Amino acid sequence: MRFLLIEQDKDYAERLGAMIETCCPRGVEIDLTYRCDTAHTLIGTHNYDVCFLEYLLDAPCTGLDLLREHNHASSLTAFVLLTTHANKQAAFEALVLGAMDYLIKDRFTPFELAKCIAYSMYLKHREVKLQTDALRDSLTGLGNKGLFHAQLEQAAKRASRDDEILGLLVIDIDGFKTVNDQYGHTVGDLLLQQIAERIVMETRASDVIARIGGDEFAAILIKPKSVDHIYAVGKKLEQALTAMPYNLNGTIVKIGASVGSSILPDDGTDLNALFKLADTRMYKAKNTKKIGRDHARDYMDQVLR
Repeated sequence: MRFLLIEQDKDYAERLGAMIETCCPRGVEIDLTYRCDTAHTLIGTHNYDVCFLEYLLDAPCTGLDLLREHNHASSLTAFVLLTTHANKQAAFEALVLGAMDYLIKDRFTPFELAKCIAYSMYLKHREVKLQTDALRDSLTGLGNKGLFHAQLEQAAKRASRDDEILGLLVIDIDGFKTVNDQYGHTVGDLLLQQIAERIVMETRASDVIARIGGDEFAAILIKPKSVDHIYAVGKKLEQALTAMPYNLNGTIVKIGASVGSSILPDDGTDLNALFKLADTRMYKAKNTKKIGRDHARDYMDQVLR
């Protein structure tokens, strides 16, 4: 287990660390800092199980300030506030800001500390699960549009930090409405589930897949090998979705798919603009295919005449 202690009193931090080691006999890693700027860096770059933070830190920063600035929704770290006295207002505000518990320094036993660690981690994991469930598409199990954009923002920050490219794909299903209208919503739902499965099969576990609309999906390609690799994945997805028909409880259907892509930073760094660009390219691909089908239909009409 990994712990972060944000504490000005080095002697107290050492005592607390020793008590934590007693509570967790299987082994722990403990980082210590008393500076707010260092704490920000550590929280942002490490995956801690529990972070104990003192209410009073180096002025003008406080433990509450760190809680305000930390993005709790994207972290599994359980925060516990440490106060020197029974400061009910600080404890209440800490809980409102996302802390899982609070302790009064030198007023708890090893058993109470162990209970606090276990309870805080349980609450945090339960909180994250509830948030994640709310951001999942109940039909396909993929992330929804809200989760996708949050993950896109995180992936873009990592890519910019590591000087890497990032691929964004928008996938629209051609002919889904016809299937839904002809065979009903039950068959349409089965089709969406199988489409989601094919997309997942053709991408890596590290990539992010989401259903962002009725028959629209999106993918974030994390650490692609090259720009050409991003285009190749788009082509592979289109082929995988359209080459083989779908068996939907005995109903056999075929659909088409159109894919548009954009690349960070080659196409820019504004995430909304990148998403719109991929969406625009997807519709351009869809219209190009439609024009091609219309031309082919006109040609056959002329031949048959």
